[in-house]
Amino acid sequence: MRVHYEHSKGTLRPYYICNEAVVRHAGKACQWARGPAVDDAISALLLEAMAPTAIEVALAVQEEIAQRVEQAASLRDRQLQRARYEAELARRRYLKVDPDNRLVADALEADWNGKLRDLDVLQREHERQGEADRSLLDDVAQERIRGLAADFPRIWNDERTSAIERKHMLGLLIEDVTLLVDDQINMHIRWRGGRTQSLAVTRPRPMSVIRKTPEVVVALINQFLETGDDQQIALRLNMLGHRNWRGEPFTLKKVMLVRRAYGLKTRFERLRESGMLTGEEVAHQLGVCPTTVHLLGRNGILKRHRYATNHRYLYEPPGNVRLAKGAGGRYGSRKPYLIDAQLFQQGAS
Repeated sequence: MRVHYEHSKGTLRPYYICNEAVVRHAGKACQWARGPAVDDAISALLLEAMAPTAIEVALAVQEEIAQRVEQAASLRDRQLQRARYEAELARRRYLKVDPDNRLVADALEADWNGKLRDLDVLQREHERQGEADRSLLDDVAQERIRGLAADFPRIWNDERTSAIERKHMLGLLIEDVTLLVDDQINMHIRWRGGRTQSLAVTRPRPMSVIRKTPEVVVALINQFLETGDDQQIALRLNMLGHRNWRGEPFTLKKVMLVRRAYGLKTRFERLRESGMLTGEEVAHQLGVCPTTVHLLGRNGILKRHRYATNHRYLYEPPGNVRLAKGAGGRYGSRKPYLIDAQLFQQGAS
């Protein structure tokens, strides 16, 4: 498998060229490897290779700058000579015109003045650019170039260096990289100029393994579901120092995703299996409305267990009881309470 690099969505990402015969004959899937480990290894190799050649790179850059400055200066000289020639030609035309022919004389004089103005502008630009070119070749600029070459690792790793610039630097030095993926990733690098080099890195774990929740956390969630809901479990896991695969603290949603992924019974299902009743079921048994049941639960008259964060509860079976209504008055009040159904019937009779 051969790997090249392309720019995608602001990052430098590898893309892989599979064996053509495999694709053509619909063979087994081509070998694959996650890119970060390969990218890191190639970057480290590139920085190592650049270290002994930093001075050579600096000298080559200085030489190229000097050549370009010389070429630009030569081009500006030719432009200046051409402008001087045109201004001189316009002067001669004006001097040879018949003074009595005022229209032609005025036109030639205006043309001469225009050529002189163009020559003046070009002369000023030539002087300004000459000063700028000389600043590129002074001692300060040369030291800056040497420092730039010696500081190649900082430039390569700088966040402000775009992926396109890294790709360009990489393409100037490396022709391609061939990968052989087994228990480890074997990389065969072909440098520009024909030199080859090989290295190997540990194959990264598959994302399915990385994202897998540890068994101890799954066991704790299953244990905590016997006594608490998802929100309470998230708080208890965080207090114990557990984190998800990203290193983030657990939340209600993260616990819920783990519970669903591993098929763990919800707090509601566990309570129902233990015989807990809904508010509507208790209300039907007592002959009251569900609102009364919730009020009795808040007052502690009925025992309840929360199964969700939005104040949802299931109730312990009240048994063979009846609700004795409360009473209020000027000198005191009595809260509602539960009494045995037989006693309630005897009192009623």
